[in-house]
Amino acid sequence: MRSVLVLIALALLLAAPAGRAQEQGSYDVRKAFAETDENGDGVIDRAEFIDRTVEVFYAADANKDGYLSPEEFEHGVIVPKDFTHADRNGDGRVSLSEFLWVRNALFDEVDTNGDGVLSLDEVVSAYEKKANK
Repeated sequence: MRSVLVLIALALLLAAPAGRAQEQGSYDVRKAFAETDENGDGVIDRAEFIDRTVEVFYAADANKDGYLSPEEFEHGVIVPKDFTHADRNGDGRVSLSEFLWVRNALFDEVDTNGDGVLSLDEVVSAYEKKANK
């Protein structure tokens, strides 16, 4: 379950809100990383990670009701079977607060050296490791 969550986190972290990271049918993890690195310092800090998480949440919220349904969860590049993990209060939908809770916990897993930021190497390594499973 944890490895699935890490892969989800990486996909969401790097998913462009309007699909910009997907070009010509292939996913470019490096380009998506650069888009997430708002200040261009070569790392993704927690604030940039949270900004991207909020963007992804609202992009996935197709009906703009402030919650993700299981269908929106699935279409938002999120693995549907993880919906129940994210739906902490069991109300059948995921709020921004619940989404941020799940995503924040995953930041630390990807930050393998514990320096409080995600480097390109950490993200690429984790993405490739999980994608090849």
